[in-house]
Amino acid sequence: MKTHLVTLLVAVLCVEQAYPFMCYVCQEQESNKDCLTISMCSEEDKYCVTVRADIGTKPNKPKYVISKMCSPTCPATSQQQNQSCRNVSCCEKPLCNVNGISSKQSSYGVMSLGVLVSITYLFRCGL
Repeated sequence: MKTHLVTLLVAVLCVEQAYPFMCYVCQEQESNKDCLTISMCSEEDKYCVTVRADIGTKPNKPKYVISKMCSPTCPATSQQQNQSCRNVSCCEKPLCNVNGISSKQSSYGVMSLGVLVSITYLFRCGL
């Protein structure tokens, strides 16, 4: 029984791309907690993108807005325009742009940790 569950878990992870690609989306929100709407991406979209634009005018209190979207390409990682700065982060896994600014390394780490915890739970429960 344990072997069947582990095999099923591995199969689900391997066929991940067979399901529609999804990302978190929002436009110019002041908090990441307001950027947790999930959207189905179009077929050509391969990246989840997070853009953090610094718009603050006070040096000691920077203010920024967060935008998240699906994209067929990964935009330039950072740009400075008119004394404002944009930090851009791209990742290639479904829903990997959950954090305010995410990265490929952190999304792989979180996914690996989730798989490890699931397998450990299955073995501890004796399934």
